[in-house]
Amino acid sequence: MLPEIRLIHQLTQNQIFEVTSRTEADLKAWLASGRYLLEHPLAATANGRAAEFKLRFQEPRFLFAALANDCNRFSQASIETMWCIGKVERLPKSTSWASIQMYYSAFFAAHAILRLFGRACTQLDTTHVDMVYQVAQATQMGGSVSGIENGFYISIIENGCVEYKKLKESHADTWLSFNNLLTWIINNLPNTSGLGKHKSSAIDIISGMKASLTRSGASKGNWPSMLRNRINYQQSHGVWYPYKGAVHDPDAVLRNTEWLKLPNSFELKTNKNDVQMLFDVSNSILSLMYSLMRYGYERAGRVSGPLANGTFRLVNQIHAA
Repeated sequence: MLPEIRLIHQLTQNQIFEVTSRTEADLKAWLASGRYLLEHPLAATANGRAAEFKLRFQEPRFLFAALANDCNRFSQASIETMWCIGKVERLPKSTSWASIQMYYSAFFAAHAILRLFGRACTQLDTTHVDMVYQVAQATQMGGSVSGIENGFYISIIENGCVEYKKLKESHADTWLSFNNLLTWIINNLPNTSGLGKHKSSAIDIISGMKASLTRSGASKGNWPSMLRNRINYQQSHGVWYPYKGAVHDPDAVLRNTEWLKLPNSFELKTNKNDVQMLFDVSNSILSLMYSLMRYGYERAGRVSGPLANGTFRLVNQIHAA
C-alpha cells in the first residue's frame, strides 16, 4: 500500500475497522437509542427550536459499530454503481447515464470517506431529533427550546462527543462537508508520523482532489453536482443522442475498473473536457475510499464484520466475475 495512504489513515477513526459486532444499527439508530448525554444545554434559533446539539457518547462500541455499518453501506453503493457502468448495446457513444452513475459513485464514496474520519451527513427525521430532545429534557439540558428541527445534519466526532449542526442542501452541503474534510486532512498531515517526502506527496493527492472539486467557480466543492445537474436536466455535453458537441472519448469514460488503481494514478490538475474530468474525479474519490478501507481493514487483521461481509465480499465477487 502507498505510504501516503498509511499517513492519511492515521487521521481516520480506526475503531471502525475493529468492529466485530453483528449489529446492523446505523447512525440514525444510534441517535434514536438515547445512549448519550447533552454536553451543553440546547439553544433556540429564531423559530424557538434548536438546530445544533452536542452529545457525549457513553458506549463508544455501539457508536463505532453504527459508523462502520454506515461506511460499509455507502462504500458498497459506490463500488456497485461504478461497476455497473458500461457500453450500451447499439449506442456505443452513449455516456449519459454513465456520467450520472459516475457522479453518484463519487457521491456515495464521499459519504463513506466522511464516516472514515468520524463525520457524517445524515437526514434526521422527527423520531431521531425527538429522542435527543427527550434526553435533554430529562437531564435539564433542554434550555428554553420547544424542540429540535429535523432535516439534514453534519455530525463530527471529536473528544468523546458528537456535534451535530443543521445544513440545507443534501448534495451541495455534502460536497461542502467533504471539501472541508479535505482541507482538514491537508492541515493535519504534517502532524502524522512518516517521512517528509511522503507527507508532501499525500498533501499533493488531497490538494489535487480538492482543486478538482472547485472547478468553474464551485466554491462549495460541488463541481461534480453542478455538472451532473447540467447533464441530467439540460442534456448537455453531447452525452445524449445524437451526441452533438461531444468532445470526450466514449471508450475512455466507460471503463469501470479504474478505481482499483491507487489514488496517485489520476491527473487532476490538467485541463480536460468536463466529462473526462468527471470520470477522473469520480474514480480518484472512489480509489481513495477503497484504498483507505482496504488498508484499515487489513491492518486491523480483517476482523471487521461489517466490512468482511459487505464491501470486501462484494469486491471478491467482482474479482471472481
